Amino acid sequence: MDSINYKIIDTRKIADYISSHSGTVVTVDDVIQNSGADKLRVYPALFELEQSGWLEVVEREELGAPSVVRRKKQG
Repeated sequence: MDSINYKIIDTRKIADYISSHSGTVVTVDDVIQNSGADKLRVYPALFELEQSGWLEVVEREELGAPSVVRRKKQG
C-alpha cells in the first residue's frame, strides 16, 4: 500500500508560496493562512527550509519562532 507523505507535500506548498513572492518578505501568518499547508506542519517545514539554506528568517518572535521569512537569494 502506498502512503502519502504529507510532510513533503506541505513543505512544497510552503516553498511554492514563498517563491511566488519573489524575494519579498512573507509573514509566517500569511504562510499559514494562504499556502494550503497544514498549519501544524508550517513551523517544522520552515525550520528545515532554513537549515537547508533555502530560506532566510528576517524576524523572529520572542521565543525564537520565525515570524517573517523570505527565500534566500541564490548566488
